[in-house]
Amino acid sequence: MKRLGILAIGALMLASSAQAQAGEQGLYADQLRAMFTAVADGTCPETLMGPELLGACRQQLPQMSAMLKAAGAIQSMTLVKAEDADGRHYENYKVTFANGAPSHWTIGALQDGRFNAVYSLGD
Repeated sequence: MKRLGILAIGALMLASSAQAQAGEQGLYADQLRAMFTAVADGTCPETLMGPELLGACRQQLPQMSAMLKAAGAIQSMTLVKAEDADGRHYENYKVTFANGAPSHWTIGALQDGRFNAVYSLGD
């Protein structure tokens, strides 16, 4: 299976980080799962995505939807680390889908109840 593509706005410059304890549950796992489900179903969740991320999602929707459908159901999501940079919180998850190798996804930059960053750099 091809690596899952990038869904991102801009590059992140992560100046400081705090390593998450093993087994710790992140703050954003449910929202990331909801985004995967919506995108696989062919929609970009307006209630979860900030304007720029929503625009990027809509632009990449056909490819991302097809990739997430091919990846299959999420089998597990494990918080790898949580990081704070420029006053914003980011979480990196190892996501295992039913088909293919696990991949790492970052979600963060929450503002006004919506995320401004969700991406995978590929693994």
